[in-house]
Amino acid sequence: MSMAIALAATSCAAPHETSPAPVGDVAVEGRVASIDTRPWMYDGHAVVEVDVDGRGRMAVQLPARWNLCQAMPVDVEALAVGMRVQAVGAAEGDDRLTVCSDAGHRLAPLATDGDATRGGDGSAIELGPLSRQEIEAAALAGELGCSFSVEAGKPPLLLAMGNVASKEPARGVVKVGDYVEPVAAPGGFDGMLRGARFSGAGKTVDIEVTGAASGGAESPAQPATLTYHRADGAQRSWTGWWQCGP
Repeated sequence: MSMAIALAATSCAAPHETSPAPVGDVAVEGRVASIDTRPWMYDGHAVVEVDVDGRGRMAVQLPARWNLCQAMPVDVEALAVGMRVQAVGAAEGDDRLTVCSDAGHRLAPLATDGDATRGGDGSAIELGPLSRQEIEAAALAGELGCSFSVEAGKPPLLLAMGNVASKEPARGVVKVGDYVEPVAAPGGFDGMLRGARFSGAGKTVDIEVTGAASGGAESPAQPATLTYHRADGAQRSWTGWWQCGP
């Protein structure tokens, strides 16, 4: 049943799984346990400890010399103990990662409520999580699907289905306010794997993948940003996870 894709997207929770020591880039989310910028005084790495969901405490290292990194500097002043954050960086063992060597690396607050609406007529853009009943009612056709959620394991803000190696568009839904509305993106399932632009009446929705997949499951989640563009020029963004597969 095609709707099983949606349920898998909300229950796989790849970033929450306990896994062997990661290799290469990893993406995790959790709560800040401590912030230590004193090593910057002697050109060392600042360390932000994060209690990662399902994995335990991880040290996120922030270099003193951001000019030598591909990543944008982390705004440490925007962080606080207890805040939920998303970290993307190069793994160094199973309990440490460094934000530096890739433009997609970052350590930032996890904006589960999304940024403020920008532009337009001043009215807010409101996206809601899709319920099981709303997903089933949409009756999306397709072999495989992708979904965007603000937190791993939570109901998606956007769900789309498509066929592999197809010229037919992938078709999906978003919940704008209290209304579930259709959207579509070219290229079928394959066209969604690295992010996509979905179009619908009076809107476009951009999914930008911002880092490597996390976890070793069949359908690992990737850190991503969803940006909703309204026809009057208003836009609003959410950070979260893009997950594609069976």
